[in-house]
Amino acid sequence: MTQMSQMNFLSVATICSFISCTGARPVYEGKPNNEPGVLHLHATYTEAYCGGADHGPDGMPRPQPWRGPMYLRVATPDSNSNMALNDLQLPIVDTIRTDATGNGTLTLPAGQYLLLDQEHVDDTRYRQLMELHDRPALGQQMIDTACLKRWLRGPFGVVTIRGGDTTRVELPLFGHCPWHATPCLPYLGPYPP
Repeated sequence: MTQMSQMNFLSVATICSFISCTGARPVYEGKPNNEPGVLHLHATYTEAYCGGADHGPDGMPRPQPWRGPMYLRVATPDSNSNMALNDLQLPIVDTIRTDATGNGTLTLPAGQYLLLDQEHVDDTRYRQLMELHDRPALGQQMIDTACLKRWLRGPFGVVTIRGGDTTRVELPLFGHCPWHATPCLPYLGPYPP
């Protein structure tokens, strides 16, 4: 699967499944101070199993290192400091790129950030989806606009960088079968055997 098609499959709940839905928490090392902190990201990608012959447990898709960019935007977290909305008016402050082993490291000022994929940096993909799916089509309903706003704006989990510390984040990314690859678009057609 190409890098671009992987990113298309990552659009549904990528970041939500990483931070806000799995309950994964960053681990901090050292003592906080006024120095910058380090973000260490380890990302994996697991292809979706979309039916067909049962390959048994040994033949199922396994997590592989994921290579690519993730974008950081300053976050204003909720009262629990766990979640924040994706404010598209705020700039992207930096980009962390993972290598062939799925690892990436970035030094950042202490603070709280959202970790976003390309589709959540601005509203380009949101507008494309609204235009493409503004009416029902064969096997599909209209796109759920309220769901799509939540998909773009969140809330998403917050990554906290503390001065002098290393924040380690595990980012498991999951592929989606073609009938579930478009966020917030209910599929009504038949499923393969």
